[in-house]
Amino acid sequence: MDKEKKKFTMTPAKLMIALFTIVSLVIPITTAVLPKQERSENENRTLAKFPSLVNQTKLDKAENFADVIGAVRWEDITVRDEDSYMDKIETYFCDHLAGREEWVRARNTMEMLAGKKEINEVYTLKNQMIQVFKDFDEEVVNSSLNAMNLFAETHPNMQCSLMLAPTAQELFSAEIPSYAGYLSEKTFIDECYKKMQGVTTIDCLSYLSGHKSDYVFYRTDHHWTSLGAYYAYCAASKALGYSSYGLDSFNIETASSSFRGTLYSKTLDNSITPDTIDYYFLASGEPTVKMTVFDGQEQTVYDSLYVRSFLDVKDKYSSFTGSNAPIVTIETNVDNGKNLLLVKDSYAHSLVPFLSKHYSKITMVDMRYINTDLNRFIDLDEYQQTLFMFNAISFSSDIHLKKITMTK
Repeated sequence: MDKEKKKFTMTPAKLMIALFTIVSLVIPITTAVLPKQERSENENRTLAKFPSLVNQTKLDKAENFADVIGAVRWEDITVRDEDSYMDKIETYFCDHLAGREEWVRARNTMEMLAGKKEINEVYTLKNQMIQVFKDFDEEVVNSSLNAMNLFAETHPNMQCSLMLAPTAQELFSAEIPSYAGYLSEKTFIDECYKKMQGVTTIDCLSYLSGHKSDYVFYRTDHHWTSLGAYYAYCAASKALGYSSYGLDSFNIETASSSFRGTLYSKTLDNSITPDTIDYYFLASGEPTVKMTVFDGQEQTVYDSLYVRSFLDVKDKYSSFTGSNAPIVTIETNVDNGKNLLLVKDSYAHSLVPFLSKHYSKITMVDMRYINTDLNRFIDLDEYQQTLFMFNAISFSSDIHLKKITMTK
């Protein structure tokens, strides 16, 4: 009788095996049967689609069984490389794994509990997430610097300026252990500025460093806040030739208090306080605005610099002038005839609302989406100034800015 009882006893080892077996079966089956999303709002990207093993064009033209067999991508089955069919299958199931975000959050939480400060190239310091700057390609950087110098030389009648903005890492560098091995953004910016010829350099790091205790960088996103952008606007005033408005000239609207940005997406750490999105409006009245967004095929016109529909989704930062686009043109009723060409990354999006108070027209250009002479889209003779505006980390890996040399 005792032997019979012992025979049916569930030991801890057997329980673990049983649970593992159940999980191993349930998760793939659940992943397979659940409806699939086309896009991850949290990661702001399109999720992988189930890969086809058949060349649909060949299959449509098939006239016999041999043609059908010929439409199968046999190389995807037999060759194992980064583009193989099995790799695509693996990517698909990773993208659509049931409870994927919770699994990632649990893994990251375990690593943080173990004392790990950096998760997916995000360093967490108290109530602040920081995008880390570890290395850069010197050849890529020099290519960008040379391209800007050549642009300034090719357009001698246009005043050219460069603003490289620090990220939160530089402001909090004193609180990050040296053994973390991160690079100095200040040193990087200084070395870049030394190589500029005929291009005025703008020091916004000093302005931001003087306000480190203020809310100048988002806690969960890699961008600066509207207040950080304001201090950059002040830093640029001398080089660009305008008198910046004092902070007391603005009314501030908190458009959202639930923003969790790009750094949150990499860590899924809910312990960090969500960010606020603030809009700054002149108390004396804003200039009227017409913003035209050209996505490469068609134009969309707005009567504001703020696209508030983005406040209803995760990517709330895109409420500043909308998501990235090849060309965005902003026309105001500031009647001074001053036009600015702004070659930029997304840090410029929250800077433009301040700059717009001083220009009749600002055209933002994103070289990631342009592969030809800018004169095909805009008349450069209309612009008296060009501002190149990037954050230090994005600039350090920018392989697209060199395309500005195609513009004559």
